[in-house]
Amino acid sequence: MQRYLMNFDTRRMENRQEECLVIGSGVAGLTAACQLARHGHHVLLVVRDTLQDSNTSKAQGGIAASLGKDDNPQLHLADTLVAGAGLSNESVSRMVVTEGLADIRWLAANGAEFDCYADGTLSLGREGCHSRNRIVHSHGDATGAEVARALNEMVAREKNIRTMEGCYVVDLLVHQGRCYGATALWHGKKICLRARHTVLATGGLGRLFQHTTNPDGATGSGMAMAARAGAELADMEFVQFHPTALALAGCPNFLISEAVRGAGAYLLNSEGKRFMPECHPMAELAPRDVVARCIFREMTKAEVSHIWLDARHIENVAEKFPMIAATCREYGVDIAKDLIPIAPAAHYMMGGVHTDIWGRTNIEALYACGEVACTGLQGANRLASNSLLEGLVFGRRVATIIGKTRLPQAEAGLFWREEKLAEESHAGMMADRKASQQILSRYLGIVREAGEMAVGEEKLRELAARYEGCSAASAAELDLRAGLICGDLIFRGAQRRQESRGAHYRSDYPDKDESLRQHFGDRRKVYDEAERFGDENIAAAAVLGMA
Repeated sequence: MQRYLMNFDTRRMENRQEECLVIGSGVAGLTAACQLARHGHHVLLVVRDTLQDSNTSKAQGGIAASLGKDDNPQLHLADTLVAGAGLSNESVSRMVVTEGLADIRWLAANGAEFDCYADGTLSLGREGCHSRNRIVHSHGDATGAEVARALNEMVAREKNIRTMEGCYVVDLLVHQGRCYGATALWHGKKICLRARHTVLATGGLGRLFQHTTNPDGATGSGMAMAARAGAELADMEFVQFHPTALALAGCPNFLISEAVRGAGAYLLNSEGKRFMPECHPMAELAPRDVVARCIFREMTKAEVSHIWLDARHIENVAEKFPMIAATCREYGVDIAKDLIPIAPAAHYMMGGVHTDIWGRTNIEALYACGEVACTGLQGANRLASNSLLEGLVFGRRVATIIGKTRLPQAEAGLFWREEKLAEESHAGMMADRKASQQILSRYLGIVREAGEMAVGEEKLRELAARYEGCSAASAAELDLRAGLICGDLIFRGAQRRQESRGAHYRSDYPDKDESLRQHFGDRRKVYDEAERFGDENIAAAAVLGMA
């Protein structure tokens, strides 16, 4: 695995320095930045696109929390463990479902508006694998947008937060097992971002697949840069496919929230027959991996590209789910009168950068939270609406542990460089990215098999070999290179796990194997990478902001 993706020399780049560097503007990154700033820390918040672009802003269903009178954290914990298929860490899960209640109240106290009944009590929805109505939602089906709005307004009010939009973070800077910041492309210019603490909150990798509910920025860039820097990644074989994404030719795979099924919608096969009651006791509200596989089976059996979601019998369905109704209407589907064409699409990565219960990685001063992280909560299959909850909890916990961590002063005069990469242009780059998406979709989809995966793995490595030893020339190429790295890690994890568990299903090993009830990790060995100015140059470098 190539260590750096661009030629650079931090001595010759614009250097920006801040106490804390937070990368990403989803719920985890925004929460971490806000919490750090409110405790007196100075934060540089950088995002590849705009502060409004994230998976969080697209989230529909809501935030899972045991706030109902008939609910409690223990019941929420039990549902989380069932969905996680034996790989959710019980102590981490208990902490999240317990502490998350206060984090939701904090969010509401700071301006987030959640749907309530006339008496002021929260309107709580139901989603797959939940035993109670516990989904806190906003404006029916626009919870993520409301959470992002509230957090962005909090960020704007904090004097201790500086923001940089259009800043693509490329590589982490590590020396003797400690992270000192990162290099980045900012509006096409290479810059160095130095920090005492660096927080990865870069989101997932759904864009590695042909069909996904994720926005354009979900390319696995954070996972890939962490892997290149020597961070441990875990559970990369567990990619969740959401059962119900809009499936119309030429249209984006817009998510049809699980909350629609929670309100009573049915899944119908190509013959118009309901099939989920025969597949699982919870029928349409079974765990996501179960529902996605059952839909895939029906599609394969009938040789069709989609099946149907029937919400016509739900009273006032368009009023309950206004964003879904409006989007479907744009594409000629009236959810109150028409069947909705749906198919599974890549949605969420359970694996990622391995952390402890405080979001710390194996690299000192490097933290991870949100979908980029593998905290132990999600296990082999994420429980619906636990993602926003995890982002809130771990964003806060990362900020807390940073406030308690005392790092020694950085060694004076450190610099990093990579000057040996070939500066080559790749005319077929976009075709290669499309090819990589086809490979992952074909060989790492809902159903996997050893021989098929071996073919796909070889094809992906042939693609990656074209770029090995080369310096990336654009954000688009960086996205491709990140995808090639993450795809390889998914292949490796999927081949190692010779069983079926949660979102990882193998037709050649269709059953669980309790001897494999463990986590598989990957870690690249990284040696000391920084160099040091000669003593006579340190003072001059400090004047330039480089030391």
